[in-house]
Amino acid sequence: MNSVLKEIEKLTGKVFHEIMTGQSYEGRQIHVLRCGTGRTKVLAWSQMHGNEPTSTLALLDAMQMLSDGGREAEEILSAVTLTVIPLLNPDGATRYDRRNAQGIDINRDAQSLTSPEARLLMSAWEGAKPDFALNLHDQETRFTSINPPVQSLLAMLAPECSHDKRITPARERAMKVIAGTASRLSGIASGRIAKYDDVYTPTAFGDTFMQLGTSSILIEAGSEPGDPKRNKPRAAMSKAIVTALSLMASGSYENYDVQEYENLPLNRDFDGYVLIIKGVGITDACGSYKTDIGISLVKPTCNPEDFADDFDDFRVLNIGDLSGAKAIRTVDMQGHQLCGNHRDLYIGRKADFAISAPDGTAINVSSLLKSNQH
Repeated sequence: MNSVLKEIEKLTGKVFHEIMTGQSYEGRQIHVLRCGTGRTKVLAWSQMHGNEPTSTLALLDAMQMLSDGGREAEEILSAVTLTVIPLLNPDGATRYDRRNAQGIDINRDAQSLTSPEARLLMSAWEGAKPDFALNLHDQETRFTSINPPVQSLLAMLAPECSHDKRITPARERAMKVIAGTASRLSGIASGRIAKYDDVYTPTAFGDTFMQLGTSSILIEAGSEPGDPKRNKPRAAMSKAIVTALSLMASGSYENYDVQEYENLPLNRDFDGYVLIIKGVGITDACGSYKTDIGISLVKPTCNPEDFADDFDDFRVLNIGDLSGAKAIRTVDMQGHQLCGNHRDLYIGRKADFAISAPDGTAINVSSLLKSNQH
């Protein structure tokens, strides 16, 4: 977190200036910065969930782009006044916890405003009177957007503001900005910009701001196979932030249609395995047979809000006929033999066992998982 605070300090002074400093429940500083002189008002915040740092890094990258100047930056800064809270939940970030130090989910505190972080965000909204809001988050790697399943690179949403799903003027503007952003980013994320689950949550800030007339836009940083540090999702989110600001600055989001937003692929919670190994032979004193093995990441904690992909704990979750089961990757190992006997393979076992190839070469399953790291 210290490196993030240093980046915020570096960005303060030239283009961005501090307009407010709040405090978390445990007294850590929360910086509220502003840049630009335009008529279109935008409020952006990230890491209201402390275990979602990619959103903050992407926002800092976008802020750096605006600070560096250039034609696009100048066009945005002349048309937009941008208020930014780069790190809303420093207590949670310190603990790497979704919630704040009180145990409160800040994004479910928009009505009661029990947490000081929620009160600060609402105060920033009241001071900015924003036309648009950018609500930035991370999501787990298990979310996919296309078939066959590939992790969503980004997920975006114009949240509902009522139970009847009506499209208000504010929500329509948000839908059009998302449609335009997805269209402009299609070259780097074709088919992998998804529409996030649309369920009205009146206690959430995005839904609340939308109800108050601010065009609220949720952007979730997804994941990329072979990129555990999420460098590509970070770059994609940074590009999405700048693209959205450019659309807002020029008003060109009006050239896009709500149906283009509705046509985005759904952000699906993938309920399959990370890896299925097909047809592994097992031969021991008790008998001989072939079986499939399903392996996935598990959380070694009891906290349901921990991200499974923040751990490196791959376990055997199924043994038997997995025909038709979904997996990020399926490897056919007909002709290969388990190194060991049937007692060495069981549900819950760490995926650290070896399989022997026909030529006698031993293949550790962990090496297959590393080549599939997502």
